[in-house]
Amino acid sequence: MVDASAVKQKVKNMPKRSKALAHTPSHKHCRVCGIDIPSKSEERVCKDADCVKKYEKDEKNKERMRVWMMIFFGIFAFLTVLPILARLM
Repeated sequence: MVDASAVKQKVKNMPKRSKALAHTPSHKHCRVCGIDIPSKSEERVCKDADCVKKYEKDEKNKERMRVWMMIFFGIFAFLTVLPILARLM
């Protein structure tokens, strides 16, 4: 069993989250390699050519996957609604 008083003591001794965040300047991380990048950058990718190339490839794959998901959802919806419409008519 868990000792509730020990847990309360540990929580009390932990630093406040707001204090921990005050010490780090605002920044973002590259989606590919994870290094710190300026918070003002529009896309979350660093300027390394490999990272940009991989990011663009991932975005194309995501877009392709969205299109295929919509196609399969449309087919599923059509096949589900078709028998219901056939019964009504």
